Amino acid sequence: MAKGFFVKLALTNLSRNRRTYLPFFIASTIIVSVYFMVTNIIYTRSIGNVEYSRTLQDMFAFGMVIMTILIFPFMLYINSFLIKQRKKEFGLYAILGLEKRHVGRVIFWENLVASLSALALGIVVGCVFGRLIFMLLLFALNALASGSRFSIPWQAFAFTCALFLVIFVVTTLYNLLHVRLANPIDLLKGPRKGEKKVRFVIPLALFGFVLLAWAYYTAITVTNALTALTTFFIAVIAVIIATFLLFIAGSQFFLRILRKNKKIYYKPNNFVAISGMFHRMKQNAAGLASICILSTMVLVTVSSCIALYLGKEDMLRIMYPDDIAITMKAEASDEELNELDLLLDRLEQENNVQIVDPYSYTYLSCMLLYEHGNFKVPDYKTYSSALSLEDYFQVTIIPLADYNSNCGNNETLEQNELLILTNESLKGLGSFSAGDVNYRIKQIVPGTRFTEGGSSLRRMFLVAKDLETVKELWRVLEPDSDGEATPKTILAFDVEGPQENSLSFSKALITHGLPLEAVTWVNTIFTNRIEGYAMYGGLLFLGIFFALLFLTATVLIIYFKQVSEGYDDKERFEILQKVGMDDDEVRRTINKQILIVFYLPLAGALLHLLAASNMIIKMLEAFYLFNVKLTVLCLAGTCVVFGLAYAFVYRLTAKTYYRIVKR
Repeated sequence: MAKGFFVKLALTNLSRNRRTYLPFFIASTIIVSVYFMVTNIIYTRSIGNVEYSRTLQDMFAFGMVIMTILIFPFMLYINSFLIKQRKKEFGLYAILGLEKRHVGRVIFWENLVASLSALALGIVVGCVFGRLIFMLLLFALNALASGSRFSIPWQAFAFTCALFLVIFVVTTLYNLLHVRLANPIDLLKGPRKGEKKVRFVIPLALFGFVLLAWAYYTAITVTNALTALTTFFIAVIAVIIATFLLFIAGSQFFLRILRKNKKIYYKPNNFVAISGMFHRMKQNAAGLASICILSTMVLVTVSSCIALYLGKEDMLRIMYPDDIAITMKAEASDEELNELDLLLDRLEQENNVQIVDPYSYTYLSCMLLYEHGNFKVPDYKTYSSALSLEDYFQVTIIPLADYNSNCGNNETLEQNELLILTNESLKGLGSFSAGDVNYRIKQIVPGTRFTEGGSSLRRMFLVAKDLETVKELWRVLEPDSDGEATPKTILAFDVEGPQENSLSFSKALITHGLPLEAVTWVNTIFTNRIEGYAMYGGLLFLGIFFALLFLTATVLIIYFKQVSEGYDDKERFEILQKVGMDDDEVRRTINKQILIVFYLPLAGALLHLLAASNMIIKMLEAFYLFNVKLTVLCLAGTCVVFGLAYAFVYRLTAKTYYRIVKR
């Protein structure tokens, strides 16, 4: 046969099956355009004009790797739906005399045309909307005046084409192998062939329930940001496994109960809906579980990224309670300190800003373990391998003179007395043992300027009588330290003036201050704000891209599932209509069946999110987002918007299913 015959037949098939291929084509176009735009951002040279662009590009590079991993199973999953729908057609080709190699050629040209068309349109969409996305990214980064210009690097074309070439090869080989191994009779009966019964229904359902209960308990009871981070991925894997087990085994068990209930089962609408679900139990359950997991991913990803972006200023203020903090050697000479003072005065005048509310303190720091109402020096091995760090304290030791001068107090301490400055609850703590010395806790003082800000670890300041006592205490609390106690001094202050001037002051201070002998580090909120905007703006965009990918996968799985089942159910509903079921009864039956398909996964996703909300809040605290109200509002708002979108897809799917099965 001539090559043109197979090409013409492939084009005819695509046109005839456009209802099936159109969602696949649209989804492929969206995926190509999203991947193209992400790759474009990574390799655009002008993005280098944005400060801390390396951080931004590294984040997008990581996102590209994750997207590449997710795209493959998604495209294979959707491709399997297409092949399933075409089984009868391929079987008919074989009966009419076409050899398997001829059918293979038709499949090859169909896949090639569909893939190239989606790739070409996706790249065009990526180029058209790429500029808009690039401008929105600069806006999110507060970098519209950075001098960056939109461009399309060749790497964006190369990586996008390479990825989808590999997908085309894999899906084509899968389709060819599927047709080659099947016989025509199996292909013709494939759509009507029921799924095998799931064995060990009750044990699998119980195991899934126990696994889900453990994951929920872990998420609800977590109390620390670091613990949340270390257990999150374990809990996610447990939820995914449990969701599939409960949907596969639990749904079958539930439908068996409904089928045994004569009052429920032997009603026309219920009979058709329940029997239809039972007919394809295994496939339905896997699809429902996939929709539930993908919906949960959309909700978690979008809500978390929006919360991080909207709360970026709150996070910056918690991380940097002072505008500028200069770390110096505590033993700096008067000459070195004078040099620093002259530099600050000069930069203050040159940048037209004013230093306000300065304060300084000398300190040494260590880690302590708080167990059963007492502090103790942690064992290094125990500390490094601990799964939970909620009982560890980040401890800063300062002399009494610095506490009094900065807090306006006139406190006195005996040699073996300590003050504790912390916002944490330490009820009943009256003494503190360090080595052979037992220190009496004179007072626990909350809400001082020393305890402003926040951390993923619990924090406290120990106030000792003098600097020598500070050193002695530190030597006991840091037994593994080899060197002599070397205190450092923090000089912190705020800056008044225009934002641009404050930023210039900070950059000049870093440039000219670090070379000074006395200065070891300069930390400013103004320079870190730029990096923070780059990170959180990048996270927001990655979250949107991932959400779009997950949402596309969810909608497409639902659509193909309903279309595929609509064609499978068409013959059944035709028979039911011939024996007396009217259009209204058909519509009610369809709505009932689709309601189960739609709202059971949505209910599961909302339940997963509700159980995970505490863990999400704690994980965001690791990023210094302590605004619980903002996080809750983002979670609730995302649920509302997603629910509305979900309902819209439900209406479209119900109409499509009804058009297929009605006479």
